[in-house]
Amino acid sequence: MKPIFLVGFPAVGKTTIGRELAKLLQLSFVDTDLYIERKYHSSVSAMIGCCGLEKFRKREKVILIELSQLQDVVIATGGGMASHDDNIATMKQRGTVVYLKASPQLLAEWLYLYRESRPAVAHLDKEGVKQYVEATLPLREPFYTQADITIEVTAEATTTEVAEQIVQHLSL
Repeated sequence: MKPIFLVGFPAVGKTTIGRELAKLLQLSFVDTDLYIERKYHSSVSAMIGCCGLEKFRKREKVILIELSQLQDVVIATGGGMASHDDNIATMKQRGTVVYLKASPQLLAEWLYLYRESRPAVAHLDKEGVKQYVEATLPLREPFYTQADITIEVTAEATTTEVAEQIVQHLSL
């Protein structure tokens, strides 16, 4: 089976849902941010702080090309990966792309809860995170919406329920 790429805004649940999806489908799971950190022996925030966002995006592209050659894998991508270079086209060419979509309000709420591990918003208060989502989501969404499948993620849906929705849409 070709790779399944999960795309979406930071904190939407790509990693958590991806692990559950991989479990349901009995596939391997890879989180691109964790993979990059292991490969380059540095955290994403340290890489961006040290080398800049442009160099990080180049590393992301290398990782995407490497991982997209795998079979039988669910890949949770970094929140900005789909919107840079021609990454979304690469994902669509090599596998199936699933957009995990949530309302801006919910994204801001979740991102605020987990902001310490998110370099772009770690220093922001609740209003700042909301403004970040309002400014950034419209720039990324045109890329996310190119996905083969779009799944609405709500606060009420469990991780398993969302993963099961993806399985239904995959038509395996």
